[in-house]
Amino acid sequence: MAKKVKEKTVLIQEPVITPFYINKKLIAGIILFLEVALLLTAIILLRVFANGQYIWVYWIFRALAWLTLIPIVNSRMDSAYKIIWLAVMVVLPVLGATLYLLIANKKFTKKEQKHVSGVHKELDKYMSYSSKGVLKKIDVNKEPDAYNIARYIHRNSRTNIFDNTETTYYPWGEEAFPVMLEKLKSAKHYIFMEYFIIEQGHFWNSILDILIEKAKEGLDVRVMYDDLGCMNTLPNDYDQYLESVGIKCCVFAPIRPFIDIRMNNRDHRKIMVIDGHTGFTGGINIADEYINEKIRFGKWKDNAIMLRGNAVFGLTSLFLETWARLKEEKIDDFTAYLPSKYADEVAAFKSDGFVQPYGSIPYTYETIGLNVYQDIIFRSKKYLYISTPYLILNSEMMNAIMLAAKNGVDVRLLTPHIPDKKIVFGITRSFYRQLVEAGVRVYEYTPGFVHAKTFIADDEMGTVGTINLDYRSLFLHSENGVFLYKTKTLKDIKKDFEDCFQVSKEFTLEVIDKEFSKGYRFLVAVLRLFAPML
Repeated sequence: MAKKVKEKTVLIQEPVITPFYINKKLIAGIILFLEVALLLTAIILLRVFANGQYIWVYWIFRALAWLTLIPIVNSRMDSAYKIIWLAVMVVLPVLGATLYLLIANKKFTKKEQKHVSGVHKELDKYMSYSSKGVLKKIDVNKEPDAYNIARYIHRNSRTNIFDNTETTYYPWGEEAFPVMLEKLKSAKHYIFMEYFIIEQGHFWNSILDILIEKAKEGLDVRVMYDDLGCMNTLPNDYDQYLESVGIKCCVFAPIRPFIDIRMNNRDHRKIMVIDGHTGFTGGINIADEYINEKIRFGKWKDNAIMLRGNAVFGLTSLFLETWARLKEEKIDDFTAYLPSKYADEVAAFKSDGFVQPYGSIPYTYETIGLNVYQDIIFRSKKYLYISTPYLILNSEMMNAIMLAAKNGVDVRLLTPHIPDKKIVFGITRSFYRQLVEAGVRVYEYTPGFVHAKTFIADDEMGTVGTINLDYRSLFLHSENGVFLYKTKTLKDIKKDFEDCFQVSKEFTLEVIDKEFSKGYRFLVAVLRLFAPML
């Protein structure tokens, strides 16, 4: 697998952000704002002159705008989104229609669809290589809940459920950090990294030193990051620097100075793969606050999970699928990326329950992250613990959580007490009363900010990943997670929740009435109207 890379001119010094740094992405954002302002001005002027000889032009535009209502009404988007767009179209039909066509239309182009279909066709040949018959090990009669969730993920996320995989749960980013470095240093063949945020600092610099060294050794080292997520954390053209030191780099959806259909869809995934048999995912990005090296909002509560064994191929395939689409590369052979390629290196791994990585993308209407969450909620019988940094629920998710509590399930929600986004924090709190009235117990993590996105139910099943309980994660972003069934890490996840509850504040109806004034409740109720847009 290891190949000698071509000699490249290595930059003497890594580019950094300085006080005098000119952020091209910020400039692009300003230009984008001016474009929208210009569009709005044109519409206003059109309406002003509509009383004269150009009235027919105005009514043609208005009629075309009204026609846009048809695809909105008949679309498969979430009903809350439909209501927001319909309201905008009624009030500002021309502007609303223009923005809808530019921003809300989230489909693959024909070229992208053809390329993705080719990758899927090739990937399907290998996806069952080591998990053939694994699903049958879950008794559909005795264990229908896990069986049906795993089958749904397989059919819609194109990733199988695996055994022969060890799992290790890290309740803190600073606990995962040294293990990540250790595994990166041990890499012999390739390293893949896909992260929403990478920020220069102790965390990233420690990793970068290893990546540069491994690239010099001839390993296939690849890094993919989201341009918006790294807008203020990486210098301009940082991908060129990485390429210059032998690290292949791909930037997801670069920010450009014009209205772009895809600017609203980001890559929120967190994936690290080493040699195809060791992988990490979870809530942590590659920045110092995630390992509490930098204090931003009190104690940063996050998590990660390490997989070692066959299930890592699920993470590998998610990475390669996105990489191939963005780079327009054809992958003819996935054999080099299978854990079995290095069987001697994985022989010591012990089977630890069942593990199934999964991913979701915004360019289809299959909301895999949402459906996996709801599946776990509906199938919980004794208890259900959920942690999320943001709580912006659609009616389906809200009803599912409340119904579980009404059925007698011990449902508990863990959210931050110190917010990173005050408006979103207010909307999060606007859901408390209705949830508590239904029997849900709501906790705020008083030491700081909860960034972990975790579900666990009945000591048997759970998921750790990147998917927040908000509209962006559930409907607009590329995300990933890991479904766990009967793994040893479930007891560690439960203990982590219990430890958090001990230092958190429970919001009963009495506390809500005492701490949330009528004015505050009215304000967050108004903000909640715009929740689908946040």
